[in-house]
Amino acid sequence: MDFRQEELEQYWKALKGAVCSKCCQSGYERPCRIGKDGICPFDLHLPRLVEAVLSTPRSNRIADYIPNIRALVCSHCENQDERGGCLSREMASCGLDSYILLVVQTIEDVQDRLQRSLN
Repeated sequence: MDFRQEELEQYWKALKGAVCSKCCQSGYERPCRIGKDGICPFDLHLPRLVEAVLSTPRSNRIADYIPNIRALVCSHCENQDERGGCLSREMASCGLDSYILLVVQTIEDVQDRLQRSLN
């Protein structure tokens, strides 16, 4: 999927507002970070994350989104090993994984707004 920069900015702003604020309030020692350089997954993986969510048929089951997110996002994360295991996920220290429901909902809400603005 190809996204215009303006679209990605809308997804990024919505995710930062909806998810990062919760992540920072929930007792994480530091804001949701990924990798050695402490980069937020939305900064590092945004286009792949949006593609993973939007390429999944809409569902009320979060489990339906997980395979695409694991394949398109987690597979590019240095925290995931070659077998697909991730200590960060297992220890609930991956903000993306911890807030996946809110992430999916936010991305779909932005998509709905973008589609309405085209009509």
